Amino acid sequence: MHVFIDTNILLNFFHFSKDELDALNNVFASHEHGAASVHLTQQVCQEFKRNRENKIKDALKRFKEVKFSAQLPSFMKGYEEYNAIRRLSAELQQLSKSIMEKAEADIASRNLQADRLIKDIFTKSAIIETTPDIFSVASMRMAIGNPPGKNGSIGDAINWTVLLQSVPEEEDLHVISEDGDYYSSINEDAAHPFLEEEWKEKKKSTLRVYRTLSGFMKENFDGVAFSFDKTKEALIESLFSSSSFASTHHLVGKLEAYSYFSLKEVEKILSAATDNTQFRWIVTDSDVSDFLNRVAVPLLDGLSDPEHKDIVEKVIEEQVQRAAKNP
Repeated sequence: MHVFIDTNILLNFFHFSKDELDALNNVFASHEHGAASVHLTQQVCQEFKRNRENKIKDALKRFKEVKFSAQLPSFMKGYEEYNAIRRLSAELQQLSKSIMEKAEADIASRNLQADRLIKDIFTKSAIIETTPDIFSVASMRMAIGNPPGKNGSIGDAINWTVLLQSVPEEEDLHVISEDGDYYSSINEDAAHPFLEEEWKEKKKSTLRVYRTLSGFMKENFDGVAFSFDKTKEALIESLFSSSSFASTHHLVGKLEAYSYFSLKEVEKILSAATDNTQFRWIVTDSDVSDFLNRVAVPLLDGLSDPEHKDIVEKVIEEQVQRAAKNP
C-alpha cells in the first residue's frame, strides 16, 4: 500500500484539525513496520517549514478572539448562579492566560507535541528529493495547466510528478489531502477525473483520495488496526522465548485480538515458530493453526524464507484435513 500525505494535513495539527496526532503517528509507525509505504517528498517538508508559523499565527488569533469573560446584566445579580458564573469566568481567564504562556514558549522553541512528532518523522523518513528533472517535468505540467496545482504554484505538480516516478506499477496510491485539486468538482469525495485517468493509464492501478487521516484508516483498516501497537510487538517478541506449549497458546490467544498484521509482523511470528520448539511443535494445533491460517496464509506469496513457507504449508494441510473430517 502506497500513501501520500499532503502538507495541509501536517499543517492542520498547528491549526484546527479533525484528526488526532495519534492518527499521524500511526500511519508513519505502520510505514516503519511494513504495513504501508509512505512517500514523503522534499517539497512537503519544505512547504511545511515555510508555512508552520502562518498556521500557528492564525490559530492563536482565533483563540484570542474567544471571550472568556462573562458579560452579565445587572438584573441577574439577584440569582444564585450569578456569582458562580463570575467565579468560573475568572478561572477560565486565568487558565486561558496560563495555556497561552505555555504554548507561546513551546512555539518559540519548536517544542509543541506536533513539532516533536513531525521532526521525528522527517528525521526517520527517506525524503524524496526534488531533482532538476522532476522540477522540469512539473514546470511543464503547470505551464500546460494539468492538475494538481493552482495557477502559478508548482508545489502540487512536483509532488504528483514524484509519485508518478516513485510508486511501482500496479500499486494503488492513497492520497490524503484537503486540497481540492485532487478531487472531482462534481463528487467531492472522488478523485479528480484527470488524475484518476492519468494514474490508471500510467500505473495500471487506482488512485484513492481521503480528506482526513482518520477517514483513510477507517476505510482501509476499520479505523483501528493500522497502527503500530507496542503491546502487539511485545506479544510477538514473547513467542521467541515462550517456554511451554501452554504459554504459546496463551500468547496466540492474545494476538487473536488484533485484526491486522503486516508482512513484517507475520515474518517475525513465523521466525519465532522456526526458532522456538514450544511454538513450532504446536503450529497444527487447532487454535494456533486457525491464527496462522488467518494472518500468514494470505501472505504466503510474499514470504521469501523457505522455513516460513514450510510452516504455512503445514497449516494449510492441517486446515484441509480438519475440513475433510468435519464436512
